[in-house]
Formats: sequence, C-alpha cells, structure tokens
Amino acid sequence: MMTGIRNVSNLVPVYLVLTLIFLLLFAIYDYRHHKIRKKALAAFLAWCLLYIPVKSAADMQVHFLDLVFHAVLGCMVSFLLLAFIAVLSDGGIGGGDIKLVTVLAIVLGTAGILGTLLISCFVALAHIAIREKIAKKKQGSIAFAPYLFTGVLLYVLPQIIR
Repeated sequence: MMTGIRNVSNLVPVYLVLTLIFLLLFAIYDYRHHKIRKKALAAFLAWCLLYIPVKSAADMQVHFLDLVFHAVLGCMVSFLLLAFIAVLSDGGIGGGDIKLVTVLAIVLGTAGILGTLLISCFVALAHIAIREKIAKKKQGSIAFAPYLFTGVLLYVLPQIIR
C-alpha cells in the first residue's frame, strides 16, 4: 500500500506532444513529396530511443528492461507485419513508411503500434472511399504518414490529456 502524495510528472505527456510535432512534419513532407527522408528517420530514431530513459525516469514503477523489451518487440512485430503486407501487395506500402512505423514502435510498444495502425488504416480507407465517391475515379497511391499521424494522435491523446 502506498501512502502520501503521488508524484506526478509531466515529462511523458510533453515528450508525446513533441513526438506528435515530429510526426506532423513527417506527414506534411510525405503528403507533398510521397517520400520519407532517411536523415529525418535517423533523427527520429534517436528521439524515440530517448523515450525509454524518459519513461523510466518519469514512472518509477516501470522497469527499464521492460521498456526495452516492449520497444524491441513492437519494432519486430510492426516491421514484420508491414514487410509482409508490402510483399503481398507488391510494394503497396513504401519502405519509408515501414521504417517510420518501426521506429515509432519504440515509443508505442506492440499494443500501441498495432492500435495505431488499425486506427490509421481505418482513417485512410474512409478518406479514400469518400474521395473516390466525390471524384468518381479510383485513388492512386497515397501518402501514409498523414494517416499515421492521425492514428498516433487519436491513440495517445488520452495519455496526454489525463
């Protein structure tokens, strides 16, 4: 049983907001150029790796090795899932998107990245269906990072505002 005043840290919500800003920049660039730059991904990887010590320092009940395990597992699951989809769909998802999701899994873990992908895909499918109804023509390739941003935003928003 714990007594006393609970220590509340704003470190993780601030980190998540800054991560959303990074993702927004990826989304804008991907929307304009249909590309995710490797240098930006490398910087984002360093940022996402920072999540493990940030979360560990902010929440003493979470063990550092548990965070590492969930980050590695999330990366493996998301990479394998998206690589499998890319092979089955003959390149239907780009390598930059696969790398971005894999790096993002460091922060979100397995359940978080799968939930985010589910939300992102539903938003993308709804948007494509609406655009095809309005334009009366088949949608070509899409930039996935804007939908990924939307999925992450909807997934982490409850964590930020609590």
